[in-house]
Amino acid sequence: MARSDSGSVHVVLCTDGVFPFAMGGMQRHSRLLAEHLSQEPGIRLTVVHPHTERVFEDNRVIEEVRIDPIDPNRVYLIELWRYSARMRRTLERLVPDVVLSQGFCVWRGMARFHDRLVVMPHGLEMFQGLGRRERLMGAPFRLALRHIVRQARFVVSLGGRLTPILHRLAKESACAVVTIPNAVQLPATVSPYPTASRPVRLLFVGRFAFNKGLDLLIDVAQRLVSEGRGDDVLFQLAGDGPLLKEIRAQEVPRNIELLGRVDDDILAQAYARCHGFVLPTRFEGMPTVVLEAMAHARPVIVSDVGATAELVDSENGFLVPPGDAEMLHRTVLRFLALSQADRERMGIAGRSRVEARFTWDAVTKRFLELIHGIHPPT
Repeated sequence: MARSDSGSVHVVLCTDGVFPFAMGGMQRHSRLLAEHLSQEPGIRLTVVHPHTERVFEDNRVIEEVRIDPIDPNRVYLIELWRYSARMRRTLERLVPDVVLSQGFCVWRGMARFHDRLVVMPHGLEMFQGLGRRERLMGAPFRLALRHIVRQARFVVSLGGRLTPILHRLAKESACAVVTIPNAVQLPATVSPYPTASRPVRLLFVGRFAFNKGLDLLIDVAQRLVSEGRGDDVLFQLAGDGPLLKEIRAQEVPRNIELLGRVDDDILAQAYARCHGFVLPTRFEGMPTVVLEAMAHARPVIVSDVGATAELVDSENGFLVPPGDAEMLHRTVLRFLALSQADRERMGIAGRSRVEARFTWDAVTKRFLELIHGIHPPT
């Protein structure tokens, strides 16, 4: 393949969706990574995505190329394979210097891009199933990802428990594992910590799906009501997904408020009003919502999965075992027992951690080092 001779490095970001046209952590990552890379001198950026609309309306520097989307009514893994075939043909036409691939986007025929391919598999959910059923369902995805990793030049780990998984996948191949964490946009100002002590508002933000542990959260809420502590805490659940309709149809405890899908402005207000953030997820990578809560200086309760231990410890929150409603209940009680000063101090510690390690400026710099290692600027 011919290389770019314009003096700039032609980077192609391959994704199956871009926020807000597609929802999810990977889709939000695609948007923010593209926006920040496009601002760097010497980078010519093309984003390949399935949306009919122009995604980056306010950023004409980014070139956009559309390919046909995945059909949600067909077998997902087979659709990923077909999508990657369309992506391969597009890459052959675009002739990139560096390829950044989200998830399974570059798969079929990927060997021809090996020398310039960076794969970002994110949360590795197929390796984190708690039950036998989840493990069996994830087996084809594990095999596919093993092949993809071994054909890539670099694979990006978010850190934590994810790094040794990727080292095992890349073993005895030419692929190198690099750690680049997720990142978040820092709000310009931090809202003062709420002074009202009752009820304590614990905010959940995420997709309403089984893996997010909403059933555990509802169980804890119901238990607090039965213990006579239903007025001490209000769980505010923001998000959308396959379980939302089912949860709305049942009689949820009175200390749960369903906010539904919210836009960024309303979400920022919810972070500002809450006393803490809770995410009892069963498996995860490095959740953007946890970083957002930390950036808003709010303490966090989150499951110890994926790379969450890179974000949260006793200084800024609590880590709980995944799938353990009893430990989640105990942890919520511990949080309720904290003074306002202790909670505020934990929130400040979380904000400081984001400022030091998890801003988009810092993460973009890491990606630029990787890109220039593959194709040095001229």
